[in-house]
Amino acid sequence: MKLTHVIVMEDRAQVERRGTLTLSGGLSTVELPGFPLVAVDRSLTVEATGATVHEARLVRRWKQKDKGGLPADASELRKRVQALVDVQYGHDSDVYRLTTRKETLAQARQALLQSIGLRVGYGDADVRAWAQQLDALTAQQAENDEALRVAQAAVDAVKKELSASRQALAVAEERQEDLECLLALTVEGQGEVAVRVSYLVPCAVWRPAYRATLSGDEVLFESEAVVWQRTGEAWPEVQLEFSTARPTLGTAPPSLQDDWLALRPKTSVEKRVVDVAVREEVIQTAGETSVAVPELPGLDDGGEARLLKAPGKSTVPSDGQPHRVPMGSFKAKAALELVCPPELSALAFTVARFGNEGGSVLLAGPVDLIRAAGFVGRSQVSFTAPGETLKLSFGSEDGVRVTRSVDEKVDEARLTGRRTTKKTVTLHLSNASTTPRKLLLEERVFVSEVKEVEVQVLQKECDPAPSPVSKDGIARLEVALAPNATKKVKFVWEVSAAGKVAGL
Repeated sequence: MKLTHVIVMEDRAQVERRGTLTLSGGLSTVELPGFPLVAVDRSLTVEATGATVHEARLVRRWKQKDKGGLPADASELRKRVQALVDVQYGHDSDVYRLTTRKETLAQARQALLQSIGLRVGYGDADVRAWAQQLDALTAQQAENDEALRVAQAAVDAVKKELSASRQALAVAEERQEDLECLLALTVEGQGEVAVRVSYLVPCAVWRPAYRATLSGDEVLFESEAVVWQRTGEAWPEVQLEFSTARPTLGTAPPSLQDDWLALRPKTSVEKRVVDVAVREEVIQTAGETSVAVPELPGLDDGGEARLLKAPGKSTVPSDGQPHRVPMGSFKAKAALELVCPPELSALAFTVARFGNEGGSVLLAGPVDLIRAAGFVGRSQVSFTAPGETLKLSFGSEDGVRVTRSVDEKVDEARLTGRRTTKKTVTLHLSNASTTPRKLLLEERVFVSEVKEVEVQVLQKECDPAPSPVSKDGIARLEVALAPNATKKVKFVWEVSAAGKVAGL
């Protein structure tokens, strides 16, 4: 039966095979070979058009082997390896036999010399006979040593050839299993019948991957599905679909547990003191966010199972290696910015913002970034709906540098105890390139969650005036840099806390 369709899920795959059977009438038992050993028995479904399927089951059994220990369908390379193994066994037997004979001849020489010594002691000397016996023994030893050398050389040559053949076999073929899996069908019908078989297999996984190429102010965004599979069966020229469904999670909702809440009056210390703390938070939103995630994260489908179909047929061998399947692409006009976060880096980065014009959602996954010079790095995209904006950074511009220094001044009111911390950020910009640059500087300020703490940017003291602070505490300053020019930028903000605030 030919494998025609595969749906790859997050940790398994659903395989579909189709074929035809010719039935002679009545009940027929048919065995169809070639099914993977890891196929899940309870997931097996069989449909026959024009016939009735009475029983369908997967049968695993030992493969029938011909004389010599090889199956009938063994390749010539595998037969060559088996033949070399047999030859090596024969040469090893010769080496063992000749080694044993060598030890026997050595013992015979020792016994002869001992006998000669005893007879000399008794005064019974036969020099001629002894010389003939020693010469005959020496000749036998020399002949045996030469035969042993030839046999050992043959063993070494066979081992070398066998090692090369096994290496070639490991590259050319996968290891053959001693077990085989067959589909046993009991069908009632007559004539030609179309059969469809479906089953689940583990050891298959897929993840989305992307490639973004920046050319001028246009971005070519390509989507791919990276597939790994080690199911034991190759998928040659099949229609692939990729699902975000997770059948292993089950369908029953989790049971709720009681969450008890209790009220208590504030202590005298809590009435007098407001305890606050400065903490770092990762801004998590859809679209533009680029949050570092593990190399192989779980599929983020926005909470709704999705089925993505590859535009063409693909071949995925069962080797456990990643194979990329093209899923689609689109081109979009990008708004380019040269952005620098001086608190984190002295470099300025080219940032492109463009819409998802592919007509379908983009799942979370890694994206390779490419410019005219080639590969410039790797980033991440999160779940992005059609039309939503994507934000990608395509590396730094070497000609622009920023240095940053911070001056902090604390003032406390004597009557109210209110403390005001004034921070002056001084930025020195330089453009060493021969082209003018428009640089966007991003500085962050505290975001207060309590009324006792106030944060404000001193617009009149900033040079140039920054944009309004975003809800995440990011202020942007736009600066124009002439070729081979330098400029000084100042950003001033303050945080004011009431006297009863502790922790700042």
